[in-house]
Amino acid sequence: MIPPIFDFIYPGLQNYINRIPLWLRLYKPVLKHQNVLCKHIKIQVDKRLREKQKYGDLWKRPNDLLQGFLDEESFDPNNIDYLRMAERMAKIIFTSIHTTANACASVVVDLASRPEYVQELFEEQLEVHQEADENGVLPFEALNKMKKLDSFVKESLRLNVDVASLPHLTMKDFTFSNGLQVPKDRVVEIYFNDFFRDESSQGPNPKSFDPYRDINKTPASKISKNYIVFGSGKHA
Repeated sequence: MIPPIFDFIYPGLQNYINRIPLWLRLYKPVLKHQNVLCKHIKIQVDKRLREKQKYGDLWKRPNDLLQGFLDEESFDPNNIDYLRMAERMAKIIFTSIHTTANACASVVVDLASRPEYVQELFEEQLEVHQEADENGVLPFEALNKMKKLDSFVKESLRLNVDVASLPHLTMKDFTFSNGLQVPKDRVVEIYFNDFFRDESSQGPNPKSFDPYRDINKTPASKISKNYIVFGSGKHA
């Protein structure tokens, strides 16, 4: 890292200078992590291919992302591109961490800006925490009883989603009921801003933050026809 001497010349110049090695690809900090990921992927792929060949139909297929890569029609066990697998997996890992961190930050900000709900949510958690064992460990199922907290989180997710997201690729030409046509191989995204602020799907005052809008309804972790933060259908 270059010492912060350029900010004396112009504020912000140091940050610009620091980025030059990245833009010129002279410094690739992600390469080290990519190599580690490739190493572990290769170990797992080799192990699974050996076990599948050894046990045949008795082999128990792992249900994870890596196995999804191996089950693709384009996968060639004689010509495995481990780097490509690592790149795809890294993108998904980054996306999952990014969206989770972003959602948690939104919930914290929404709660901090509405202190009138803090005590009520805290009392709910104290009540549920009575189910903890002698070591203070709370059963995972007990979290489902925090109805107010779940509704608060769900409302935060509803109003803090991207304007448009969930890209889908059209597999064939498609015509909507209003006559709008989308050709094959086009990417279509859902306009969340319209869907989550529509009174017919969200109820009264859909543009306002109502922390208990969905209390005792579908939890924040489950999709429904009026809640598609995580998508819809079997892949969600």
